Amino acid sequence: MGSELAPKIIRKNMANFAIHDDFDFDDLGDIENFDTLELGDELLYHKCLEILHNNHYGVILGGGHETSLACIKALLDYKKSVGVINFDAHFDVRIQELHTSGNSFYKAYEYAKENNYDFSYLCLGVSKLSNTKALFQTMDNMKASYVLDTEFEKCIEVIKNFLKQNEVVYLSIDMDVFSQSIAPAVSAPAVFGINLKEILTPIKIIFESKKVALADICEFNPKFDIDNHTAKIAAYLAYFLLSKGMI
Repeated sequence: MGSELAPKIIRKNMANFAIHDDFDFDDLGDIENFDTLELGDELLYHKCLEILHNNHYGVILGGGHETSLACIKALLDYKKSVGVINFDAHFDVRIQELHTSGNSFYKAYEYAKENNYDFSYLCLGVSKLSNTKALFQTMDNMKASYVLDTEFEKCIEVIKNFLKQNEVVYLSIDMDVFSQSIAPAVSAPAVFGINLKEILTPIKIIFESKKVALADICEFNPKFDIDNHTAKIAAYLAYFLLSKGMI
C-alpha cells in the first residue's frame, strides 16, 4: 500500500519546474472510484483507448506495475501490434491466474496470443538476483529480450534493433530499476541498479524513433521516500516523458 499516492506526489514535485520547451499537455486526472483491480483496469483501459482514438500521446503515472496491463491492452486493440520496452529490475512475467504487479507483461503476452496480435517485449536493467530461473525461462519461452543492470551499456544497440522490428512502442519505467541510493521509495529497492544519467540517452533514442504511443512510470511508493529523493526523480522523468525527451 502507498503507491496509489504516487501520482499526486509526482505532480506536486513537478509544480515548480521552469518550463523551457515548446510543448503543453492536459492533466486528465486520476482513475478513481473503483474497489477491485479488475474495475480499475477497465477504467484505465477505456481512458487509454480514448487517448489513442483522439490521436494523442499519453503518460500514465502509477501505481504499481499492474497499471501497465490495461494500457498495453488498449494499445494492442488499437494497433494490433506492440513492442513493449520496460526499464525494470524485474521481468514481471510471473505465470499466475490473477493479475498482479508481478505479471502484467505476461498477461499482455497472453492477451496478444489470444487475439492474434503481435507482441514483443524488451526488459532493460534487469537484476539477476531478483528474478528466478523460472522467470528467465519464461522470458525465453516468450522470445523476449533483456539487458542486465550490470551490462546496461549494451542497451543502446539492443534498443535500436528492437525499434527496427516494431512500429508501435509502449514505454514503461519502473522506479526500482534505479539504485536504492537514489530511489529508495520502491517495494523492492535495487542494491546495484542504474542511475538517472544512464537512462536518459536510451529514452531519447526511443523517442527519436517517433514510435512511442503511450508511456508510464510505476512502482514509486511515497511512504518509503527519504527527503523526496524518489519523488524528484519520478517528477523529472515524468517531465522527460511528457516532453518526449526534450530536456
